[in-house]
Amino acid sequence: MNLQDLKYFHELVTQKSFTRTAERFNVSQPTITAAIKRLEAQFGSHLLIRDQSHKKIIITKAGMQLEQHAQAVIKEMAVAETELKQNAEEDILFGLPPIIGDHFFPPFAGKLLKEDILNHLNVLEFGSNELLKMLLAGKINLALLGLVNIHRSTDVKLNVLAKYPFKVIVSKDHPWAKKKGVYFNELAGHNFINLTEDFVQNRALRYLQEQNKVTLKTIYRSPDVAIIKSLVAQNLGISVLTSLAIDNTRDLVALPLLDDNTPNFNVVIATRNNYLLSKKEEQLWNILALS
Repeated sequence: MNLQDLKYFHELVTQKSFTRTAERFNVSQPTITAAIKRLEAQFGSHLLIRDQSHKKIIITKAGMQLEQHAQAVIKEMAVAETELKQNAEEDILFGLPPIIGDHFFPPFAGKLLKEDILNHLNVLEFGSNELLKMLLAGKINLALLGLVNIHRSTDVKLNVLAKYPFKVIVSKDHPWAKKKGVYFNELAGHNFINLTEDFVQNRALRYLQEQNKVTLKTIYRSPDVAIIKSLVAQNLGISVLTSLAIDNTRDLVALPLLDDNTPNFNVVIATRNNYLLSKKEEQLWNILALS
């Protein structure tokens, strides 16, 4: 089977037009027609019907079934092509979210330098949600991720490295500063300062809001944890952060959430299940996973 024939077929299903499909690949319409005929001959099924009276293309049931497999094959081949190009280089394409990069990763730097790995890291810094998409697309091969829910997947191999609770942070001048802890529903009505939506902790906050049937009064969002803590220290509002990102400071007080079944911020190392780690990538995995 010719991979290019599958690509022509996939685009034809998307465009529903031989003309637009041919233009997309800069080939003639007979080239597209010949590719479809080869696929139909190989699978022994009609994949589409050309409705000349209405100038439409109707994809048959067999065609739709082949389209599902074609999408998977094209995606896997694109990932394989990316992987093979990367294997020619010594650099490790490594995803690192900001919070984990600032607070979790630095203690490993000395060991990684000693093992001649640190200088081979090509670090891409994005939020965990974006890094997971990049991992699945083959744009990176390894990543540290922050996850609220651990879902085992056939696509991703992961190892949980650490778990950190979420805590409420308030100014030392806030009335709650002397409390031993708070329930989540107590946050309702207070000015709330939050990270932007792309941070995974928002999944935990949505879960807690749904469980407690409350809505947070968000007055400001920022992608910068330092700004969040600065605004809270000025007593402009309260916030919730993973304990990983809360340093010891005289200006802030961190309060445990007293609710049962409060989600954790899980730090994991992840790669694709079907990806073969290079020697240095395997060293990196072991240093992070076994330390």
